[in-house]
Amino acid sequence: MSGARILIVEDEKVLSRSLKMDLEDEGYQVSIADSGEEAIGQLADFRPSVVLLDLRLPGMDGIQVLERIRAWNENIAVIIMTAYGDTRTTVDAIKRGAYNFVNKPFDLDELKALVRKAFDSQNLKREFEYLKYQQRRFYRFCDLVGNSPQMKEIYEQIDLLAQTENITVLIRGESGTGKELVAGAVHFKSRRSKAPFVEINCASLPESLLESELFGYEKGAFTDAKQQKKGLFELGDGGTIFLDEIGEMPFSVQAKLLRFLEKKQFKRLGSGKDLKVDARIIAATNKDLEKAIVERRFREDLYYRLNVVSLYLPPLRERKEDILLLANYFLNEFCRDMGKAPMVLSAEVERIFESYPWRGNVRELRNVIERTVIFAKGKTIEKDLLPPELFDGPKDKPAGFIDAQEESNRLPLDEILAKAEKKIIDDALGKTGGNKSRAAELLGISRFSLNRRMERLRKAKKSRTRQVP
Repeated sequence: MSGARILIVEDEKVLSRSLKMDLEDEGYQVSIADSGEEAIGQLADFRPSVVLLDLRLPGMDGIQVLERIRAWNENIAVIIMTAYGDTRTTVDAIKRGAYNFVNKPFDLDELKALVRKAFDSQNLKREFEYLKYQQRRFYRFCDLVGNSPQMKEIYEQIDLLAQTENITVLIRGESGTGKELVAGAVHFKSRRSKAPFVEINCASLPESLLESELFGYEKGAFTDAKQQKKGLFELGDGGTIFLDEIGEMPFSVQAKLLRFLEKKQFKRLGSGKDLKVDARIIAATNKDLEKAIVERRFREDLYYRLNVVSLYLPPLRERKEDILLLANYFLNEFCRDMGKAPMVLSAEVERIFESYPWRGNVRELRNVIERTVIFAKGKTIEKDLLPPELFDGPKDKPAGFIDAQEESNRLPLDEILAKAEKKIIDDALGKTGGNKSRAAELLGISRFSLNRRMERLRKAKKSRTRQVP
C-alpha cells in the first residue's frame, strides 16, 4: 500500500495532524483539509483513493462534501468519521455511497484496518474490471508463436524488459508482425500486470480528437465538453501505455507527448493544473522515423526520448521455419472457435505457404487461415480453398502495376502514383466484398488511414476533372 493517497477532512487540527503522522508511518501519502471547501479543492491535485470525512464541518457539511466527492469520482472510498449521536446522518451517508464509518472516539488500529480494507476493496474491484480484458489479451499472446532463432531472441528481450518498470521501449517492424502482442507481453510479464494496459492507435484517432482522448478535458473546455473526461494517459496510471503507429501522430501533438514522457505529467484540456501519472510507455511503428525526422514530420527530440530501448520484429519471410507452426496454430484456433472438427493442411498447401512471401506477415497468414476454415467442408485444407494470389505465381505485371515509362510521357508523377494507389485499394475492396475494415487489414493500414487515402484520391480526381477544358 506504499504511496496510496488518503485525504483527511477534519476541522479538529490536533486530531487530523496526529492521524496524518500515524498513517504516514504506515507508508500512505496523506493530505489534510480543514473544511469541505478545501477538500473539494484538493481532489484534482491530490487525487486521493480514500477520504476520511468528518460529518460535522464548518461551512459545507459532510453530506454535501460526500456528494461532491462522489460526483467527481465515484470510485473514491469515503469513510465517515462520526459521533455516536449522528446515527441518522451516518445511515444517510451510507445510502449516498459512503464506503463505511467509524465512531468517534475511535480506536486507531480499528481505523487503520478499515483503511486497509477500503484499499483492498478498490484493488479487487480494479482487478475484476480488467480480468476479462487481461484474459482476452493473454489469449491473443498465443499468436506470438515461433521457434526460429529470431523469435527466441524476441522472447529473451521480452523477459528482460519485463523486469524493468519504467524504461521506454520502441518496437519496430513491418505491419502485421505482432508489435502490439510484444508490447502486451512485456506488460503482463511485469509487475505492472494488474494495472491497465492502455492501447492507443495514433493513426485511428482524427487529429482533432487525439489530444482530448490522450489528455482528457475539463467541463466547458470546448463546446461539446458537457462534463469532465479523463484521458487515456490518466486511465493508464500504474500500468502501461502502448502508443501504436507512433509515426502517424500529428506533429502538433508530439510536443505535448514529449513533455509527458519527460515529466510524466500533463494538463487536461481547459485546465492549468498538472496531473502526474506513473505509467510505462511502449511505442511501435512500421515507419522510417529517421526519414520522417529529416522531412520534419517527426520530432528528433521525441524520437530519442522514445528510442531508449529498441526492439525489432522480423517479417515472416525472414523466419520461414515459423510459417507452418503459425498456420497450424491458427488452424486449430479457428476450428475450435467455429465449432468444427480438427483440420490439417495438405502437403501442397504447406509447400505454397512456405514459398509465399507473406507481405502482410502474420496478420495476412491468420486472415488466410480464417477464410479457409470458414469455407472448408472436409478435414483437409486443399489448394482450392486458398485465395488465388497465393499460388498463381509472379505475373508479368502485378495487380495495380502501371508502366512508368509508358505513363511518364503523358501523366505527371503524382497522377501516376494516384492511379496505382487507387487500383491497389480497389483490388483490396473487391477481395473483401467492400468491407473497409478487412480491406485495411489486407493492406496493412488502419481503417482511418484507408478512409483518409480514399478521400484524398476522390478530391484529387475531382480537382483534375475541373481542370479539363
